[in-house]
Amino acid sequence: TLIGFKPALDAYKVGSGAEQEDHHVVSPLTEMTVFKGIEMVFEATPSSIVQMYALLSSKEKSLDALISILVSAATIAFTSSMLTYDWDTSPAKRASE
Repeated sequence: TLIGFKPALDAYKVGSGAEQEDHHVVSPLTEMTVFKGIEMVFEATPSSIVQMYALLSSKEKSLDALISILVSAATIAFTSSMLTYDWDTSPAKRASE
């Protein structure tokens, strides 16, 4: 959404154990995973690459720029880890295995 409320709503649905309703195409966990994956692939990773390129091509290396790159990389790693954790600990996914 335009106000950035969807990620919070998705996390609430997954955290509260909301079930897939009849009129929904996918479960809340699948929906959150898809949108977070899209965000990582098309937003977070490219911006990190641009930050690294800017740092490597600049004559003066800034500690702030390096910290920004490290925070971006940590955020990408944390997001992918949390998605994996949510899938691994989902009662519905465990029951289907």
